[in-house]
Amino acid sequence: MAEISYELKQQLINDAHLRVARSVLEDSRNDLQTRIDVLEKTQSSIDRLMAVAGRPREISATIMTTRAELAKVEASLDTLNKVAARLLPPLVEMTETHVRAECPEFLRGLATGNDFEDWSRSIERFQRKIEIFLRALGTARNMVTANYDSKEMRISEAAEDSLRAAILAAADLEVETAFINKVADAHQSAVADTPHAKAVLPRVPVARFREWAERIRQIGDMPAMQAEFGRIISMCEMLQSTGVLALDEAVKRAAKEHSELSRSFVMEYLGKLRDYTDEHWLNIEETPSRVQQLEHDTLGIANFPWVFEA
Repeated sequence: MAEISYELKQQLINDAHLRVARSVLEDSRNDLQTRIDVLEKTQSSIDRLMAVAGRPREISATIMTTRAELAKVEASLDTLNKVAARLLPPLVEMTETHVRAECPEFLRGLATGNDFEDWSRSIERFQRKIEIFLRALGTARNMVTANYDSKEMRISEAAEDSLRAAILAAADLEVETAFINKVADAHQSAVADTPHAKAVLPRVPVARFREWAERIRQIGDMPAMQAEFGRIISMCEMLQSTGVLALDEAVKRAAKEHSELSRSFVMEYLGKLRDYTDEHWLNIEETPSRVQQLEHDTLGIANFPWVFEA
């Protein structure tokens, strides 16, 4: 076990005493409830006999005493749970501080958390590139239609210029796609062999935008050319709407999973620290006084019995 700070050690010992106290109180509560159930079944039989005899119902003094004991135990449990709820957050925070210092793989994975925000900004750039490509395609389609030489089956020079602009926009979109996927690859490499390995960035589907745009030049038939324009625009519009939305949702899920994996690793490590504490540092004889002191320091009241009930 790596060296633990004095503050964390004391928090772990406090936590151990609270867990022991809760276990004892829960056992006592369950035992009392079982005894009450048995007594009430007996009471039911007595009640029937009293009713036949015309005498009023009398609740057993033992039942009332046991119910009072149960209420006392439940009140003690309620107080104990309030103390535990107050002390758990600082214990978890101290544990994470310890984990950051002692587990380099956790720190490496944690450091990738900013990647999700950076990737979201990259998607915004990607979406702008799609919009530019779509506008360029729309302009090229209009120019091709307006200046088409049906006799020569040839588009005008102005239409050629607009197609070249669309091809350049397609190239920019491909560059942006490649960059985003390289970021996702780098992120996956960074989180490999860390507790965050499952929280990876999604990839953007790779499409041959430039090849699609250049193919239009090779089509001489206007209806076929227009059909190809429509096909490319339709695919880009689908990517712009549902595709980008799906990517955004995927990165949000990954960011949430990254956070959950951090928490899960810290809590798992805390479990190991608790086991070590129970074995090496816990003195059960000190539990009643330690718990009462914790209750007093935390809530200003002490509601735990000095002696455990079997």
